[in-house]
Amino acid sequence: MNNVCKICNQSFSETAGLHKHIKAHDLRIIEYYQTQYPRYDMQSGEIIRFKNKDQYFSTDFNSRENLKKWIESKPEPEVRNYIKELLINRKNKKSAQYSFCQVELRSLLMPPIQTYDKYFGNYYRFCESLGFKNKYQPLGGPIISKEIIGKIHIDTREQKPLSFPGRYTEVKTLNFGDYTFSDKKASCECYIERKSISDFIGTLSGGYDRFINEIERSVEAQANLIVLVEEFLSNALNFNDLFYVYQKNTKVTPEYVFHNVRNIIQKYPSVQFLFVKNREEASRVIQKIFTCDCIYKNIDLQLAYDMKAL
Repeated sequence: MNNVCKICNQSFSETAGLHKHIKAHDLRIIEYYQTQYPRYDMQSGEIIRFKNKDQYFSTDFNSRENLKKWIESKPEPEVRNYIKELLINRKNKKSAQYSFCQVELRSLLMPPIQTYDKYFGNYYRFCESLGFKNKYQPLGGPIISKEIIGKIHIDTREQKPLSFPGRYTEVKTLNFGDYTFSDKKASCECYIERKSISDFIGTLSGGYDRFINEIERSVEAQANLIVLVEEFLSNALNFNDLFYVYQKNTKVTPEYVFHNVRNIIQKYPSVQFLFVKNREEASRVIQKIFTCDCIYKNIDLQLAYDMKAL
């Protein structure tokens, strides 16, 4: 879309210039787009809520619930065509190399992998037909822990370390991550970066550059890094509505944070993000990941958690 003001036809080289100019018409940016380029929720008929220009023109629904209702109410051929185009358009827009994982899809108001499986049989095979590379394989069933002897190493900087009943632990200095397993062969060089929801928000906003440096160190060491967040993904996607997270006058939004998450996922194949219920779940999942005979490398962990296979 060009940067020409539809009110006075003045053109601008960049969107920022247009947005600054809109104020001269005594309009807010949201008012300008919703009046000059009205777009409506395909399920409810309500005007699309404006968060930013890119979101406004790429979104067809105001909520995941409306998307779900629309899918359930439409004929199969129409749904298949629509959700296929969602993948193609996103792939082309972002020059995406890898098929989108569960965290990416759920953060983009796109159907989850389970829906693609329902309409196309096998999400990964379907993505391959569209030109994607697949990092993961379909779930083959529940993730089973093996009887593997070893200690969980905890980084010296971990201020509130998790407890692991029945498993020995040892505090050590780690070059990246907060937890790793003493038997590196059994865990395939797995490191886990644990985050509270507040830590996650700070790391993926103001601490982003520093975190990228940490990821680069893990890549150089040929390690697999899992960012484990102690919060349901649905809550994390709306963290500004959580009373225990909200900070007055904060300018950080879920859209900004998850934009950075998606960039990392596409750029670094050895990094996964996983959102779980709480600290107790984080402890349980860490032990299972370390002792699953490296299966974690080949599956989408968030999908496995959503499907109660992890």
